[in-house]
Amino acid sequence: MARRIFPFSPCLNILLLLLCFLAISTRAQVPTNNTFKIVNTGPLGEFQNFVPTAEYGATYRIITNDVYDFYTFPFRLCFYNTTPTSFVLGIRAGIPDDNGLMRWVWDANRNHPVKENAALSFGRDGNLVLADSDGSLVWQTNTANKGVTGIKLLQNGNLVLYDKKGKFIWQSFDYPVDSLLVGQSLRESGVNKLVSRTSDVDGSDGKYSLVLGDDGLLLYLNNAGQQVRYNGWPGNFGSTVRFNTQPSTWEPTPIAWNLIFEIFESPAPKPQVDGIQQLSKINYNATYSFLRLETDGNVKAYTYYDKVRFDRWMQTYTFFPSDLATACALPTKCGNFGLCQNGMCVACPTPKGLLGWTENCQPPKLGSCGKKPKAKYFKLDGVQSFLNHQWSSDSQEVEMEFGACRDKCTNDCNCKGFVYKQDTSKCLLMPVLLTLAKDVNTTSAYVKY
Repeated sequence: MARRIFPFSPCLNILLLLLCFLAISTRAQVPTNNTFKIVNTGPLGEFQNFVPTAEYGATYRIITNDVYDFYTFPFRLCFYNTTPTSFVLGIRAGIPDDNGLMRWVWDANRNHPVKENAALSFGRDGNLVLADSDGSLVWQTNTANKGVTGIKLLQNGNLVLYDKKGKFIWQSFDYPVDSLLVGQSLRESGVNKLVSRTSDVDGSDGKYSLVLGDDGLLLYLNNAGQQVRYNGWPGNFGSTVRFNTQPSTWEPTPIAWNLIFEIFESPAPKPQVDGIQQLSKINYNATYSFLRLETDGNVKAYTYYDKVRFDRWMQTYTFFPSDLATACALPTKCGNFGLCQNGMCVACPTPKGLLGWTENCQPPKLGSCGKKPKAKYFKLDGVQSFLNHQWSSDSQEVEMEFGACRDKCTNDCNCKGFVYKQDTSKCLLMPVLLTLAKDVNTTSAYVKY
């Protein structure tokens, strides 16, 4: 028996369209009286007794209106600038009246600053939008029509957009920039790296990154587009690494706190911690802490401590301690070029010998690659690169004969020199020079000129 096919009725089509429209129109929205548009204008907070109160010497405007204050101790949402008429939407950590330097721990538009009279808007559709003074779109949360009903700055410094059930639709914790607050993570499936600022004045992306990958949580230097690994924590760091603090369990009454990385092997609705990397131990409450990749490539942690008189963000961890030989493994410890020993810059290497080091010390200038005469090298005995410093966490050296190592560097336009270990026949090409470190081993550095 043949099956009859009934065409859709025009009335049925109209009914389906009406149902779709009804579903969209009844989706939860931001109440009209909770929407806002905040214009970047008005007085600037900046100095107390001629002393800057905010990091980088920034001036700022606190974001607030009749509905939302965007303040929870010790965090504030602000427009801030380090150069005139270039503002960034950011989260500030610290209290203006406690004699401490307030820190910037999150940026929305670090590479695209806005001008005076830019506007931050939160509409009924639940999208948080930053537009410049000419109306051009600069940054947004992309949460339009996703059920957002409100916005809030939480006690841990996380800016969130949430639905009527309190579920986070968007959160700033998912978009770290150069810092991690307590409870904030890097994820292989999301934002997996921190990127440094260029400088205290220039807040755009700098040349250093801390990246979570298959080889570990590693530090990289961007050398003219080439990512050069210089240190970090090698090994299995799972799919997620979370910066956290915890009271020490060794004392009957915990007075010590640990700064740690929590390692998660796989994401889950309620993931379990699979490992811990301890960073440091301090003798006071570390609830308000953050970890930062600094402009010089160092990694430091700061903890808020209200018992001191002045800067209350105490440095509680550093990857490269400045008073030890480990400091020589910091790429720019000696600026653009220099020889480091026991944490101090002691010489400026040249083809004519070692000269006194100054900030003006520069590596040799190389001619066009491939043109004769071929490259020459000057030798520095007992010297190695920050790339294979004795304190580095892993090695990128390759075993080969000295002549082959030299020829490989000579034929490589990106090679600025090489390090050779006579006792192990290990070769390391240097795509960048920066800091060379004095070493007691049978290691020599050869600088191309």
